Amino acid sequence: MAKENCFENAPHESLDFCPNQEVKGGVSVRLLYIPEAFVDRTTLPDGTGDLASRITIADGGIVLKADKGFKGIDVMVDENELKSTLVGNKGNKKSKAELEVYIPGFNAKTIAFVDSYKNAPAIYAIADANGTIWVIGTKLNPAYLDSADGTTGKKYEDNSGIAVKISANTKLYKYAGEIVEVE
Repeated sequence: MAKENCFENAPHESLDFCPNQEVKGGVSVRLLYIPEAFVDRTTLPDGTGDLASRITIADGGIVLKADKGFKGIDVMVDENELKSTLVGNKGNKKSKAELEVYIPGFNAKTIAFVDSYKNAPAIYAIADANGTIWVIGTKLNPAYLDSADGTTGKKYEDNSGIAVKISANTKLYKYAGEIVEVE
């Protein structure tokens, strides 16, 4: 039986929005990633405080192993989408992070990336069009490639590349710091 006050500490805030405030849709055209094995730890928020702080990883909260760093992937403009979804049954809902991107170019390097990461746990990060950095996956619950469909396209004007879906069995986290890409 559930404790009577188990929701007593849930934040209770207004979610205000000004219609004159410009909120842009979409994400950056640069996706960052690092294998989970290269991450020493991710210090996650403790789930207390105001709404935003419950999902915000503090600056420095992603600690990498020595001589390791995030690498980047160019993704096609206007073909990418970041999602925070709920999965599970009533009374047992869980958050899940999903990212769909289109990697341009049907070539040896893009095909080899998918082949190399098809089962590899990793952490991905991407900025949305408003400049917020979002993290997909953690050290404890890394992200995986859910699907990858590469195509040359049929006609000259078709996209050539790989549609990739990345998902993590964890909530989507905002990152309060900067993630630097290494060469």
